[in-house]
Amino acid sequence: MTTRRVYAVVLVLAAGAARAQGIESNFKPYVVGGRAAGMGGAFTALADDGSGGYYNPGGLAFTRSSSLSFSLNAYGIVGGSVKDALGDGHDFVYRDLNVIPVATSGIKKLGEVDAETGVAPHTVYFSVFIPDMVTTDDRDQLGESINAYFSQRYNQTLWIGGGYAIRLGRVGIGFGAFALIGTTRYFLDLNVIAGGGSQFVVLSARDDLSTVGFVGSAGVRWDVTDQLRLGLSVFTPEWGGGSRSSFVRIGASDGVTAIGFARQDSNLAATPSLPLRAQAGVAWDAGRWTLSADVIFLGNRHFTDNPERADDGLDRVVVRNAVVNVAIGGEVKLGSQFAIRAGAFTDFASSDPLSVRVDNTSHVNHYGLTLSGGLVTDHVRTDVGVTGFWGKGTDVIPRNLDFDVLARTDATEYGVFVFLATSYEF
Repeated sequence: MTTRRVYAVVLVLAAGAARAQGIESNFKPYVVGGRAAGMGGAFTALADDGSGGYYNPGGLAFTRSSSLSFSLNAYGIVGGSVKDALGDGHDFVYRDLNVIPVATSGIKKLGEVDAETGVAPHTVYFSVFIPDMVTTDDRDQLGESINAYFSQRYNQTLWIGGGYAIRLGRVGIGFGAFALIGTTRYFLDLNVIAGGGSQFVVLSARDDLSTVGFVGSAGVRWDVTDQLRLGLSVFTPEWGGGSRSSFVRIGASDGVTAIGFARQDSNLAATPSLPLRAQAGVAWDAGRWTLSADVIFLGNRHFTDNPERADDGLDRVVVRNAVVNVAIGGEVKLGSQFAIRAGAFTDFASSDPLSVRVDNTSHVNHYGLTLSGGLVTDHVRTDVGVTGFWGKGTDVIPRNLDFDVLARTDATEYGVFVFLATSYEF
C-alpha cells in the first residue's frame, strides 16, 4: 500500500464517520404493530388496536374495550453490501443481529356504552413506539489481516405520546401528539500498516447525534357500510432540534515523518429529518376475511446544519425528496380464534439519487413482505410473524479509496424480523 493510498484511507474514513446513509433516506425498516405488521402495515382504514396511534388515531374510536398491548421484534437480521467500498474489487459486506422493542400501548374507553354501536364513544390512549432502530457492528481488513477496519452504527427514535378519539356513529375522529427522542452514534477504528511497518495509520472517529422533537397527528375513519372502511391520517413534520459532537484522532507515518492529530467538536447542531406523512387507506371486511390497502405520502425535507463549518467537514446536509409508498394486506379467520395474515409494502428512498455531497448518501429502494398468525382468547390476543425487506440501489464511495473522486456504486440492503405481539383486553 503506497503512502498516498494510506493517507487517502484516512481522509475517506474520517469524513465518512458522520455519514447518515440509509437512516436519513428510508422510512420503514420494519412494520409497527401486531395485526398491522402481519398485513404489511396497510392499517389506516382499520387502526383499531394498540398500534392505531401510529397509523390513524381516528381508528382508535372503534376499539371495543380497554386494553394493554406490547409488541417485540424479537430477532432482526439486517445486512447488505456496498460494491468496491474498500477499494476496487473489495466490497464492504455487513450482517448484524438486532433485538428491538417496537410498541407498548394502553387504551381506555370512556363514557356510557352506545346502544347502536355497542361501545363507549370516547377513547384515550397512551403509546410508546420505536418505529426505526438499526444496530450494526462490523469489521473487515484492507489487504493483509493486520490492517483492521471496525465500524459501528446505532440509531433509534423513541415516540412517546397519546391522544383522544371519539366515535360518532360510523365515523371516528382522533388526534395525537408525540415527543420524539432520537439517538444516533457512529464509530470507526482503523489500523493500517504498510512498507514493512515503517508506514502506518491509526484512526478513531466517533459522531454522536441527539434530537428532541414533536409530531402532531389527526385522523378519521369512516365505516361507509358494514364491510367498507375508509381511513385518512396526517402526521406533521418533526419540529425540534438537537446537538452533535464529533471526535477524530489520527496517528500516521509515511516512513520518514510521523504526525498526530486529534479534534473534539461539541455543540454542533442536529436537525430532526422526519418529514410530513399523510396516508389514506381502504379496507373491505367480510367477516371471515379482510383486505386492506394504503397509500403513504412522505413530504420533502431539506436542511443544512452548521454551514459555517463546511470547510472543516463538520456541516450536515440532508436532502429528502417527496416519495409515495404503498402497502397491501389480507387476513383470513380460521374459526373463532385463529387468523392468518399476509402483506406487502414498499419503502422507497427519499434521498437524492445523483448527489455525492450530502450526508444521506444511500439511495436503496426497499420492497417488503409480511406473514403472521394470530390467536384470540377471551381477553388475550397474540400474534407471531415475520417481516422482511430487500432492496437494491446505490451509495457513494471514493473511487479506489481516492477521496478526490467520489462516485456512486451499487449497494444492496436486506432485513428479516421475527415479531411477537400480545394484548390484554379488559
